[in-house]
Amino acid sequence: MTAVPGGPRPIKYRQLSHTADLGLRIWGVTPEELFENAGEALTAVLTDRRRLRLKETEEIAVEAPDLEALLVAWLNRLLYLYDVDAFLGREFQILELQPQFLKARARGETYDPERHLAGTAIKAATYHHLEIKNRNGRWEATVILDL
Repeated sequence: MTAVPGGPRPIKYRQLSHTADLGLRIWGVTPEELFENAGEALTAVLTDRRRLRLKETEEIAVEAPDLEALLVAWLNRLLYLYDVDAFLGREFQILELQPQFLKARARGETYDPERHLAGTAIKAATYHHLEIKNRNGRWEATVILDL
């Protein structure tokens, strides 16, 4: 997504109010950008992304029955990397995206409590109110995170 020089920056995602959980609405010009922005949104809930350095790279592949389930699998794979290896991605690049398969690269670093602020703890991305749609040529997704 490109911004007009000197103009307002495009909105990539925003948090939604939701009882006992956290909702995200995510946008992208392409489905690939939508998934990249979803990775950024997830990291932004976990910590301040601006403090993450691009020291490590993780190659990620996930499969699911459809595009919506693929979004949940993608976010849950990123949560798994954080829970198991303390890895947090700052930048995400979707290398291949099909309705049932995603291959991506995440660049970031291992969480360091001395340098990184602790954000909201997330258990999982859920299927509750899950939706991906193309609205007037722009992709939009809604996903609820279980806290």
